[in-house]
Amino acid sequence: MKTSTAPRLILRHVVLGVILSIIFTLVFVRLFDFVEDTKNVTPFDRGLLSFMNQHRNPILTQVATILAHLGSPTVVVGIAFVAAIAGLIWRKIRGAAWTLPIAVIGAGIIIQSVKMLIQRPRPTLYTPLLHEGGFSFPSGHSLIAMVVYGLLGYFALHLVKNWAARLAVRVITVLVVFSIGLSRVYVQVHYPTDVIAGWAAGIPWLVACLGLHEVLARRWPASGEPVLTPQTDKAGDTHSAGARVKTLLGG
Repeated sequence: MKTSTAPRLILRHVVLGVILSIIFTLVFVRLFDFVEDTKNVTPFDRGLLSFMNQHRNPILTQVATILAHLGSPTVVVGIAFVAAIAGLIWRKIRGAAWTLPIAVIGAGIIIQSVKMLIQRPRPTLYTPLLHEGGFSFPSGHSLIAMVVYGLLGYFALHLVKNWAARLAVRVITVLVVFSIGLSRVYVQVHYPTDVIAGWAAGIPWLVACLGLHEVLARRWPASGEPVLTPQTDKAGDTHSAGARVKTLLGG
């Protein structure tokens, strides 16, 4: 790939990131407005909760319970803490040492602020499989899982170079985040709209954390290494998004 094409190509990635953040922010705002105004159960909420209740079985219940705990703040923060410590020791993922604490604190502020503003009660249509206190909207498990597991997947990409391994990291990250959110509906502690709102609020914050790391890693090497680094094919051409990012940022 010619260097002269890099600014144009990276612009596409930047625009894509901005567009996704705007879209999901609008989705969150729409859900926020609807829940704030009505606090009613939507047909979508009722239908999916009913479907989950009708298809309960011991195996699914066990899996959903494990996934629900995997997304609990205690577990997620614990994993983030371990990854942050690893970042202090391992320079290749040094960025994890500061991005994860910032991501967790920011996610916590978003979750608690919105919960106190909306104060939506938890579902009572069916008997919950887990007992949770506090308010329902948005799903804190879904939001913090999006941010923390998203960042873990992001740094994991820096540790693998094989295309199959990188694809596996992306797929696993998406499946973990999606499964955690779905499990919260299955155990009847969140409405589906709570979970979608958690994802929608988490994506822009995740994008912001990723962008901050990529910028600082190029301007201040002590903060870590950029994850979006150039990939070179057999002909020696750089063609990754990282090469275009670096070009655009003047790295």
